[in-house]
This record gives sequence, C-alpha cells and structure tokens, in this order.
Amino acid sequence: EARPAAMADSVFMDAQQAAYQQIYRRFSERAQRGEGGLSSAMEALDAMWQNVRQLRGGAPAILLTLSNSEVHDRRQRFYQESTELLEDAIRLVFAADLGLLSVPPERMAVLVRVALEGLVVELAQARTAEDVARVDQAYADLRRLFEGFVLMGEVAAPEMDLLLEPIPLPW
Repeated sequence: EARPAAMADSVFMDAQQAAYQQIYRRFSERAQRGEGGLSSAMEALDAMWQNVRQLRGGAPAILLTLSNSEVHDRRQRFYQESTELLEDAIRLVFAADLGLLSVPPERMAVLVRVALEGLVVELAQARTAEDVARVDQAYADLRRLFEGFVLMGEVAAPEMDLLLEPIPLPW
C-alpha cells in the first residue's frame, strides 16, 4: 500500500506532467502553423518558468518529492516523458533551423529540464523577497544565455559526444 507521502508525490508529478503536456500542445500547434523559431522557443521557456514560478510555495515539497525513494520509478517515467516532450517541442519549434542548434535537441531538452530544476532548488531556499528576486534574476540570465547560444550551430565537444543518451538526474 502506498504511503500518503508517496501518493502526494505521485499526484504532484501528475500535475506537473499535465502542465508540461499543455505547454507542449500549445507550442506544437503554433509550430505546425508555422510560428516556430527562436521567439516561439523563448515564449515556451517563459511558459515553463511561469509554471515553476507559480509553485514557489511548494518548492520545498518538490525537493522532497525529487528525493523520495518510494516514487523512484514514477519519477523516472516523469523525467523520461518530460524530456521527450521537450525534445519533440525543440524539434518542432526549430524545424527550419535544426542544423543551427548549438547542441542536438535531445541534449538541449536535458539542459532545459536540469536548468529549471536547479531554479526549483533555488526557489526552495528563498526566504525573503530579495532571495526570490535573485532567483528571478537567475532565470532572466539563463534565458539570455539560452537565447544567445541556442542557434550558434553545433559546438564541437568531442569528449562529450560519447554520450549516446541523455543522462537522467540521480535522484
């Protein structure tokens, strides 16, 4: 029988999965209408950040969910699906510019997911309005970096090209 904490963690992951699916649908429909490219990608990134930001009060609970060993398999499925949705969205949004991406879509999806999760960790530790403002600034900086590097053309990193699959987070 599942413990209440594990059930709550599963409900949280279901809610997050539904939010990612909704964002994915919205931006994939736009891409299919020809509204892709960098501006659409940045809007999608902002939408994901807003989803994370709205959970600010629950950020400490999110960290507990991420470390709960009872929901390991469910969490791994969540990571897999969210990463696949991100990868597919990247492919759709940048369909005309795939050759210009600085890293392949499957690796970019992991970068986006890991960056957003890092911001969740920061939000969980924010205690004051100034702390929250620093996290918001970190997102703004991340956004600016992403915007500047996403379409540079693939950057050679021979030692890293040995990775065949995205690496899931350890927790």
